[in-house]
Amino acid sequence: MPYFFSGLLTTLRIALLGMVLALLLGTALGVAAFSRRPWLVMPATLFIQLIRNLPPLVFIFIFYFFIANQLLPASGLSRWLGTVSLSPWQEALFGPPVRWENLISGTLCVGMISAAFVAEIVRAGLAAIPRGQWEAAQSLGLSPWVRLRHVILPQAMLLMLPPLTGQLIALVKDTAIVSLISVQELTFVGTEMANSSGLVYEIWLLVATAYLLICLSLFVLLSRLEARKGVH
Repeated sequence: MPYFFSGLLTTLRIALLGMVLALLLGTALGVAAFSRRPWLVMPATLFIQLIRNLPPLVFIFIFYFFIANQLLPASGLSRWLGTVSLSPWQEALFGPPVRWENLISGTLCVGMISAAFVAEIVRAGLAAIPRGQWEAAQSLGLSPWVRLRHVILPQAMLLMLPPLTGQLIALVKDTAIVSLISVQELTFVGTEMANSSGLVYEIWLLVATAYLLICLSLFVLLSRLEARKGVH
């Protein structure tokens, strides 16, 4: 059971950090794709279309073997991790430093995949705001950034919350894919436990229950947020 809970904690870490990455990167890409500046639209659209039209499994293998497997060792991260000293709460949040390379690889994979879909949700939410709202904000003499932050995004967020809820839940389930690049999360741990113990049905029912509880908890949390924001 301690091994099972270590995998569960790794899944929670990857899901949490992946959500932060997906929301930040996806929002930036969505705003860039919605803009009228070609130097912003073209790279954002290229990233979105590339990620969305590749199977997640293929993307993870490409990212891990051709990027993470080369760049992370070359960055000297392994040597630096040997000198890191963490407080208990930092280790609870990020895990032991010796596993950070796998944690970073898994987080980047699921975060970048989800960011492409979040970007389309953000772009569609911005496009759904009536043109009059943009013109009214512009008539007040607000800068483009202030218009976007204080006038447009708060309205667009009400439209984006329901699809974002589904996408964040999908991100949690997508963390299972990173087990294929030897990230010791819940599915990886479940596979090893089932193979070593022979309790195949019991272990996989336990793993499925853990994913179900995580996703249901996230759904309830985001549903309450939608209710507070008045989303219908």
